[in-house]
Amino acid sequence: MFSVLIVDDESWVVESLKASLEWEDYGFAIVGEAYGGLEALEQIVNLRPDVVFTDIRMPGMTGLQLIKQGMESADPPIFVVVSGHAEFAYAQRALNYGAAAYCLKPYDEREIIDVLLKLKKRLEASRYLSDIMLLQLIGEGTEVSADMLKRACEQRGFRMDGPGGGAAVACIGGSGDWLVGERALRIRIGQDRMLYLLPYDRMEDALGRLDGRLPEGMKGIGVSLKIGEYGMIKEAVDCALLRANQFFVSGVSGIYHEREGSNAAVHELMKKISLSMASKDTPALHAAFDEAGRLFGHGNLTIRQAFHFYNMTVAFLYRAEGEQRESLLLSYEQLMESFANVTEMIVYLRALSMRSLSEAVPAEPALTSNETMIAILNHVKHNFDKDISIQSLAHQHYIHPNYVSQLFKKEVGETFTAYITRLRIARACELLATTNLMVTEIAERVGYGDYYYFTRIFKKTTLQTPTQYRESSAKPIM
Repeated sequence: MFSVLIVDDESWVVESLKASLEWEDYGFAIVGEAYGGLEALEQIVNLRPDVVFTDIRMPGMTGLQLIKQGMESADPPIFVVVSGHAEFAYAQRALNYGAAAYCLKPYDEREIIDVLLKLKKRLEASRYLSDIMLLQLIGEGTEVSADMLKRACEQRGFRMDGPGGGAAVACIGGSGDWLVGERALRIRIGQDRMLYLLPYDRMEDALGRLDGRLPEGMKGIGVSLKIGEYGMIKEAVDCALLRANQFFVSGVSGIYHEREGSNAAVHELMKKISLSMASKDTPALHAAFDEAGRLFGHGNLTIRQAFHFYNMTVAFLYRAEGEQRESLLLSYEQLMESFANVTEMIVYLRALSMRSLSEAVPAEPALTSNETMIAILNHVKHNFDKDISIQSLAHQHYIHPNYVSQLFKKEVGETFTAYITRLRIARACELLATTNLMVTEIAERVGYGDYYYFTRIFKKTTLQTPTQYRESSAKPIM
């Protein structure tokens, strides 16, 4: 949702423009109104709107003067002139000063809609490029990138020069921008994920207005501790994203602040599970999973510890031949796609563990090895862009997960994780080199719903960011 400020010295004109159409239907929200140029200039500084609709003739400061001074601000909005004067000289001067459009009164709904559609396309392209750069700078976390990040944040209106410092806020789920109108730097990091950087006091005010009630469809809001330096942003973002996923552990949608229980209890629990499995002690294993339910039930542990608990338990189950990596999940997102909450995850791991103790891993079939592998590879090649795992393949082909792991290592020569990552990144490279698709859209098309995670995997695999790869591919994009 992009923000709009309406400026006119006559209140009935402002109300008329506000009521002329359903702004939100076109991706815009009116966040303020001003009845003179000087007041509007102050609102531009405070609200940092994306678009300003302004009249020309106003007392004190004219619309033309407002445009001229507004365009000199650190993060200038897009100006649209709406005037009752059809003189060419006014329109020419407004456009020369930087106005994007010139509309005449009385308002024509179709004309305003056409302007909004064009502005939305322009704003989305601009924000997309800026978001990509910001995420790359945040992810690097070096002293050099911190200095560049400071400049980039200030250009987008986020500063940490006040006494209160700043904060990172991550949101999962929902639609729309619940912080619209706030002086927040907004970054879309996934299909249903938003990241905000804003002054700490404004964050507290915004959360206070929610009064504990999340916007419709939102699953979790994660809030970092107060930060006072740009070099702290990476850690703050990671913490906010971690806390936003806390609904998976608590089972309740809510607002979660940075707080994480000790890892010592989880490590001790993993020792008990490992020893129980090694000694095939079923009662002790049941007791360990009961303890896991109590630990996570207290709500002090996070999805990071749930993720660790899942992968370690699976590793214990399939470590006999060194193939445990095959069954591991790769991201928090994949964990949440597999289970509704941590309780469901523990129930699954308990059942899997008990079944593992009661039955041996089936021997490799003598005649169906090639047929099975061909079917599995064919399925993976056509579905690598979807949620897919060793467990789902084993269930689909009625074989043991460890056998799927063995087949991959024997027939393909690499692990399942390496294989599917290679397919996804190869497809991403192809799309980067041959299309004009946004990187966020490419990430989703190859199976990564979280853009922030996709950029990390991409850089780890190719030693380049997606943008760097696109720039260096040197292939003509039609």
